[in-house]
Amino acid sequence: MTNGWRRAPAVLMIALVAFSPIGGPLAAWAQQGLSPDYRVGPGDRVFLSVPQRQDLSRELVIKEDGAVTLPLIGEVAISGLTAREIEAKLLQALRDYYPSVNRVQITITEALSQIIYITGQVRNPGKYSFPNTINVWELLREAGGPSESASLDNVRIVKDRTRGGTTTVVNVLAAIEGGSVDNLPDLEAGDTVIVPTIEEVYTGTFGVNVFGAVVRPGIYRLQARQDLASAVLLAGGPVELAELKNVAVIRPRGDGTYQTIRVNMANFLDHGDPFGNPKLQPGDTVHVPRKGALVQLATSDIRTLLGLITAIATTTLLVIAIKDQVRTNN
Repeated sequence: MTNGWRRAPAVLMIALVAFSPIGGPLAAWAQQGLSPDYRVGPGDRVFLSVPQRQDLSRELVIKEDGAVTLPLIGEVAISGLTAREIEAKLLQALRDYYPSVNRVQITITEALSQIIYITGQVRNPGKYSFPNTINVWELLREAGGPSESASLDNVRIVKDRTRGGTTTVVNVLAAIEGGSVDNLPDLEAGDTVIVPTIEEVYTGTFGVNVFGAVVRPGIYRLQARQDLASAVLLAGGPVELAELKNVAVIRPRGDGTYQTIRVNMANFLDHGDPFGNPKLQPGDTVHVPRKGALVQLATSDIRTLLGLITAIATTTLLVIAIKDQVRTNN
């Protein structure tokens, strides 16, 4: 993996067989990690197998203009076609010159055109190629993860111009907190993912970054009281689902590492506990998590525990009944 280019090592294949000369039914394709809707592009490699004319069988590389070259026939444009569409087009082209050809097998041996771009606040921005469909989280992980200044609640997906060039904003942070990264949007070839910098409302000496379950995430200047509660209030205060018992203060050390301090801010708000409202330092980051994921997890754990208790009780009663029956028979 060099120069910002990442290509998965898998070799991908889709086999298609035509059983009639023109427009006939196709045999079921064999999928190995590549969708049947995959559309080839420049750089992809396609192996053409012609059972009736083995001399025509060969590997074809899709050129920059989207065409492949066949003997006698010349160039045939196949870029942007699915494997089924390629099979039908090449079969028709071959039959015009070789009437004996009535069956063609197409194998996509390398899918190099599935390029997705990622830029902005990630450790390894660049272009990446994947054999199968991936979502935003998997691309972020492949790109080395977000940088310290990444705004994960405002990630943008820009579609290729051929797909309308639309932009979608995705809250990756909420998916991480809710344990639902698998539900993030899937990406398509040509997509560009932009991870922006956290919006800097204030960039002075006393800037403190506040994000998560607050009304207005951003960087704020602490005036007068430089404490946690003041920072959260400057950010508009916590939202309804904020988990104030587990607020994190991330503090940079001088050696380039970070210290995470867990604070029960609810104790300060409810009981005036000073430990729940520590002083902040310039450069601190405050993360207020959401409680939805915790509640869901707790509910799931309770249900699992109740199910386990029920199973144990049922088994115990069954064992007792069997023992009683044995005693009665004896």
